[in-house]
Amino acid sequence: MALGHGPNVPGVRPIWKARYALVLALLLIAGCGGDGGERAAAPEGRFDAERSFDDLRAQVEIGPRPAGSAASARLTRALAAKLEAAGVEDVRIQAPLRNVVGTIPGAEDGYVVVGAHHDTKDDVGPDFVGANDGASGVAVVLELARSLEPPLDGPSIAIALFDAEEARGDRPFTEDGTRGSRQYVRYAEAGGRQASPPLSELRAMVLFDLVGDCDLQLPREANSDPALYGLFAEAAGGAPFEGESGPVADDHVPFLEAGIPAVDLIDFTYGPGGTPGAWWHTPEDTLDKVCPESLDAVGEAAAIAVPQIR
Repeated sequence: MALGHGPNVPGVRPIWKARYALVLALLLIAGCGGDGGERAAAPEGRFDAERSFDDLRAQVEIGPRPAGSAASARLTRALAAKLEAAGVEDVRIQAPLRNVVGTIPGAEDGYVVVGAHHDTKDDVGPDFVGANDGASGVAVVLELARSLEPPLDGPSIAIALFDAEEARGDRPFTEDGTRGSRQYVRYAEAGGRQASPPLSELRAMVLFDLVGDCDLQLPREANSDPALYGLFAEAAGGAPFEGESGPVADDHVPFLEAGIPAVDLIDFTYGPGGTPGAWWHTPEDTLDKVCPESLDAVGEAAAIAVPQIR
């Protein structure tokens, strides 16, 4: 049975960080000095892990960001501005739920939706800042948008930073979660409203969620398309894309239900103990529990894999 970010079976927990140490060191060298100014752009095709971590930190500094809050409105305006600065086209904030969307043009027909959720759970308390859930996925998508230079060889990329992934209060996730992604799919099914592309033009969906854990593992979630997942595992050369897990209810589900192949890249063993881990949906989901190396591992693979999706 899958619940909201529901139970899964932990996959392999490989020790992978050394493989990315050299890559991260090169990224750090490419960044700006300690004057607090804007970092230099990453080399072509290079995912800038430190700049992505800056995006993660900026979300955390806002504090709790539940759907419908003033903090959420502030965040979504900032996310839209960041996408526009990255050169993403047709950026807008959907309504009533505040999905932040935009397009990276491609040379082929159709769209690949690349998404993450930006809201935090509303009933954890005033200290819940959601560094991993869900600032990490948003940070990867933002930097990926900067890394992919249009026009892409394949389909266009439809960026979708979803609102209202989390269920409100103690309502069941199966009844109250994924509200933002369901809105996105409804607009797509209606022929393409509020910058959701028409459903008939959606080729695939890629979701990033809980991808910042310093002890990162990204097994294939049971409902995720094996071919899509394989592109990421091949791009990374294996770890952290290894093993398999049980099903997880997440923002990819509305796309699967609509017949769109989808993959959920999620580490649902966050902190000590078994799935979902001791830090999930607690005030322990803080900046010190997430690492730029993990964002780099995911982002470097995504920069290779996403443009290959057809």
